[in-house]
Amino acid sequence: MEVKDLRYFVAVYEAKNFAQASTALHTVQSNVSAHIRKLEQFLGVALFERHRRGAVPTDRGERLYRYAKKVIALVDEAADTVRGRKAA
Repeated sequence: MEVKDLRYFVAVYEAKNFAQASTALHTVQSNVSAHIRKLEQFLGVALFERHRRGAVPTDRGERLYRYAKKVIALVDEAADTVRGRKAA
């Protein structure tokens, strides 16, 4: 599992749509789909129910979201601290 995969997951979760997430991430939809598929394979569970109009998080996706937000926040905080942008 990579932080980038979690960032893509959070973007899809919050947009409820792969296309809108790809726009927010400044990438193509196939790239977003690949990251989500990779994360789902790593975890061995489906994170979204895909529909023509968007993506609905599964129960497992709902659970992951809380942790993903915390992990991303901690990684960003650590990077900012090391770079001297934030007091330790």
